[in-house]
Amino acid sequence: MDAIQSLTSTVISNLALGVITLLATYAMYYITKATAKVKAQTTKIKDEASRTLLVNALEDVNELAGVTVAAIEQTTAAALRQAVKDGTTDRAELIALGKQAFTEIKAKVTPAAQTAITENLGSFDTYLTNLIETKVLALKAATSA
Repeated sequence: MDAIQSLTSTVISNLALGVITLLATYAMYYITKATAKVKAQTTKIKDEASRTLLVNALEDVNELAGVTVAAIEQTTAAALRQAVKDGTTDRAELIALGKQAFTEIKAKVTPAAQTAITENLGSFDTYLTNLIETKVLALKAATSA
């Protein structure tokens, strides 16, 4: 009878250890899943924050470029283009005007916005140059229509 009780006790102990091991395995599995979920949510939050920063930076630079190009067009560029057409002024002055717009806009854009644009779109300078050219073209099209 002692042998049966001893065997039963051993079997129950082994079953209990097996159940505890199984529960520990499930617990580790769910802890790993929960950790992965938290990491994914953290990444998503960082991505959303980066995206928001980028969108805000692009909107700010776009607005600033529009205002700056319109102001330069209103004060100088139209007359300067006419002078170039008439042959009384060199085209280099128009190019210098574009560089002036670039410098003014870049000075007003925060370093964080420049970094966000550079990290997501490549060179900030290239983006700004292309944006200025686009704004000039749109302004010319609007005034000639």
